[in-house]
Amino acid sequence: MTLTSEIGRRSRATGFRYEIDLVDALEPRFALSVFRRNDPRVATFREVPAARGVPDLTAVRFDQNVIDARVAGGVRCLTTDIEVRAVLALRRGPLSIPEIAERVNSSREYVRRSLVPMLFQLGWLKEVGPLVVLRDEARPAGRRVVTVEAKLRDWLRAFNQARHQQLSADAAYIALDLAHARGAVEQASAIAARGIGIIVVDAATGRHSVIARPKTVLPRNQTQVGRALIAERSLELYLRGERAGQVAPVFGWFPPGA
Repeated sequence: MTLTSEIGRRSRATGFRYEIDLVDALEPRFALSVFRRNDPRVATFREVPAARGVPDLTAVRFDQNVIDARVAGGVRCLTTDIEVRAVLALRRGPLSIPEIAERVNSSREYVRRSLVPMLFQLGWLKEVGPLVVLRDEARPAGRRVVTVEAKLRDWLRAFNQARHQQLSADAAYIALDLAHARGAVEQASAIAARGIGIIVVDAATGRHSVIARPKTVLPRNQTQVGRALIAERSLELYLRGERAGQVAPVFGWFPPGA
């Protein structure tokens, strides 16, 4: 039976009632498919804020040696993109306050009074003087990031949201209910050519299939800040034994009115 005929058969049956049901079915095992092997270093999270938007699922391959060194040295997780940009710049070598300000596109006063003290407090800095220097054990722990946007029927909306997540991932996917995935499946090649993979999930069995993998991705230098940011936010959850974000006071912020 072809996938198209299977979709037709499923469309006459009942698919997922709610989007959360699709995510529940996909979460436990999708990383086995998108990372192409059973890797114990991969952890899956829900609703972790990215550089743009909040993907439904994020899977991160961590470097456990880096995590162990950071925990032992008291290096805490970064929470904002400007912190990430500063750290990535400092990984190339020590910098002065004016040089950091230029790299992160901010004022020298902000860098001197707020950003550098915050990084020092989080345990990332070894020296703060004429030059700012990273500690040896202060390294990003995320090695690969995959994001998923899930929708029951509106694959085009999922696609547009996943395009935003390309800035925060090595690979971005959409996940759809098999019963309503015909339109996306028929355009799978065109969607994959634009850098978005496709996963379909069967409501009857709970099983998923990767229909298409992204054929093009953004250069890593364009995504390094977004990837590092979502990996740091995921690591913060991981170290707390949690797997879901966007609950105050996660990631150093509270929602308005909290």
